[in-house]
Amino acid sequence: MANDSIYRVAGTNVPGCKILYAQIFPNGALTPTIGENYGNIIESVAWSATGVIIATLSDTYLYGACFPHLQLAAATNQRLGIIGFTYATTRLLTMSIMTGATPSDVAADPGNIIHLDFRIRDSSAQ
Repeated sequence: MANDSIYRVAGTNVPGCKILYAQIFPNGALTPTIGENYGNIIESVAWSATGVIIATLSDTYLYGACFPHLQLAAATNQRLGIIGFTYATTRLLTMSIMTGATPSDVAADPGNIIHLDFRIRDSSAQ
């Protein structure tokens, strides 16, 4: 392991690939806050409409994937999905929180956290 490339991501040796992690703390219909922000991938976050949170990335990337997870303090049937991710241009990650078929906000609570696991590539080096 000590001799593995620093670019090793998901079983590959692709230069410029990184795994980054961020947390967003929902705040109902108010502006959410950024929690842990490993690699400073998130520049800002905003509440846009009921159930819609938009995170602005700190930079553009050649490739981007995001795997979101909604952690809730109390059991509900809310779920989180990505409805837009423009990593190469406007740097926006738009997420939607739904309860059934209805957009819904997540209340401010220390146990309510949006976890974002990013796989990004910022180099075209082969």
